[in-house]
This record gives sequence, structure tokens and C-alpha cells, in this order.
Amino acid sequence: MREEIRLSVYTATVFVATVILQIYTPATRGYFNLGESAIYTIAYLSTPLITGLASGIGSALADLLTGYAIFAPGTLLIKFTEGYVVSYLMRRLSKVERLKLEAASIATAILAGFLISFTGIILWSGEVEISSVPINILGYQMILVSTSTSIEWWIWILIGVIVALIMIYMISVRGKRHLPIALSIGLGGLIMPTGYLLYEYFISNPLQGIAPQAAFFEYPINIGQMIAGLTISLSIISFIRRALE
Repeated sequence: MREEIRLSVYTATVFVATVILQIYTPATRGYFNLGESAIYTIAYLSTPLITGLASGIGSALADLLTGYAIFAPGTLLIKFTEGYVVSYLMRRLSKVERLKLEAASIATAILAGFLISFTGIILWSGEVEISSVPINILGYQMILVSTSTSIEWWIWILIGVIVALIMIYMISVRGKRHLPIALSIGLGGLIMPTGYLLYEYFISNPLQGIAPQAAFFEYPINIGQMIAGLTISLSIISFIRRALE
């Protein structure tokens, strides 16, 4: 019974973290959210299976109840896998020597930066129209102004480098005391943007009459969502560990 109670509490936590802030993504009709912060924290507190179930069910319920039902089947699988893998890695990487963890953290950060630079250069270089983005905070919607601008290719390289440096800082510097945890989030967290890229390209975009390649527009946003989750969850986990010492 204790495990069922924990699963219920963790599922509700993921749901609330996912719906409390939603930023609509016009290209794929999905949304940015803070659900990853709850998923990564639960991964530290619970087993891989409980984490996976809470992550998948809580996130899928958020899709169903906030108007994004088309994403719910993919979300259930993607978030389950993400939560399970992050929790599993936290337990396995704690036994790996630090030098290997440092090397893996740098490689993970470089990979994330490269993926953002690559998709940006291919899709968003030149004249780009930035659509107004509705931001939903607890049911209240705010609209940002639409505009257009020109983005040079080198800007995306710079953005990729900045993202890589931020991840290196978050994993290897800020997460120095919790390196296995931070690296587990960095590695397992990449499942989320990659999973949604595939789901949107092959399933949700065609069903909505959206060009499949539009899925690539959301990839950098989902990388950002993963980094936000990493940042918030590391702070929470650090607090929990200090409280238990």
C-alpha cells in the first residue's frame, strides 16, 4: 500500500508541475512546461519503476486535461522512459569513477549544444517570423507581440556553445557534489526532446495537418525544458540532501 500512495503523490506532483506553467509552441501545437523538474526530483527519491509510472501518467493526464490530448499517448511512453532511465542511471552512475563522469558530462553538453546549433542553422537562419506566443499561467493567458527578424547562422553556433557551457556548468560545476545525479539527468533528459521529435514527425504533426519537419522547431525548446528541469531539480535535491545530513 505504501508504494501505491507514493505513486499517487508523485503522479499528482508531476501533473501540477506540468500544468502550472504552459507556453504554447505554435509550430507543433505543443507546449513548454516545468514537469521535468518534478520528474528528475522524483527520480532521486524513488525507484525507476515508480518514477517512470508517475512521470508517464502525470504528464499524460496533463495533456488530456489541458487540451493537448493528441500528445497524450506519446507523452505516456516518452515520459515513462525518461523517468525510468534517469532514476536507473542515478543508481548506476553513483558507482562510476569521477573522471569518467566528468568526461561523459562534457560529451553530453557538447552533444546538446551541437543539436541546437544544427537545427537552428538548418531551419531558423535568415529571415524568421516570430509568432505571438500565448503563455498560460494557472488559466490566465498572456499574448506576446509578433515580429520578424533576421538571424545569421553564426548566432546559432553561439547559442549552441552557450547551451553546452551552461550544461557543463550545471552538471560539472554546480552539480559537482552531485555529479552522478546531474549527469544522469543530462543523459536521460535527452530522451524527452528526441522522443517528441520522433512522435511529432511521424504521428502528431501528420494527424494535425502540420508538416512533419516542423517537429524540428520544437527540439531546441525541449532541450531548454530539460535544462530548466535540471536547474530546478538540482536545487531541490541539494536542499533535500542537506536536510538529511
